[in-house]
Amino acid sequence: MSESAGLARCRSTPWMGAAWCAIGLPALLYIGGCSARFQPAPQAGYERGGIPEFAGVRVIVLPVQRHASAQDDLDRELEYALEQRGEEVAWVFPAALRSTIRRNPGLGIRIDALPVQGFLSAEVQRIGDPLFGNLYRLGALTDASYALLPIEARPNQGDQGVSLELSAVLLELRGGQVLWFGIVEGGEGVEGTPYVSATAAEALARRIVR
Repeated sequence: MSESAGLARCRSTPWMGAAWCAIGLPALLYIGGCSARFQPAPQAGYERGGIPEFAGVRVIVLPVQRHASAQDDLDRELEYALEQRGEEVAWVFPAALRSTIRRNPGLGIRIDALPVQGFLSAEVQRIGDPLFGNLYRLGALTDASYALLPIEARPNQGDQGVSLELSAVLLELRGGQVLWFGIVEGGEGVEGTPYVSATAAEALARRIVR
């Protein structure tokens, strides 16, 4: 979508003020046209959309995009939690994705630095390029139908220690539709300990695979 076409489309949408469109247009174009709606920052426990049946299908699992160095074990914990709960699902974890990228250097995809910032400020309904193109190609190469994209792990200070709020989206790869977005929270503990990461990963896995 061109910038002029996107602006015209925004102006034709009654609930969007002209001032908001002028401010929010670059972010909308980056995520995928006007397929996003502004929303206040959601909190732990928030979710929208639904999760399909995964048995017998392949699902890409991307690395957590935004996290502190103390949470470097979070990807491993999520992999373990998903494997334990979703034995019938053909998961494609980050190590396999990196191997695929190495075999196809022309892809130029950095799975640890995907453009996800728009998910934190807008209700994205369908992703656009460059995120869509990157994930579509990975899906085609791995024969995957969906992608689980953990967006951000954010520490939250509680009475008993620190917990992690983990936000994530589930995407349909062929059309780029956002099927589900949610924020889960793990248990409280000493920041940087395995327990904090493991309980956050388990909370997400429990929501994705029932």
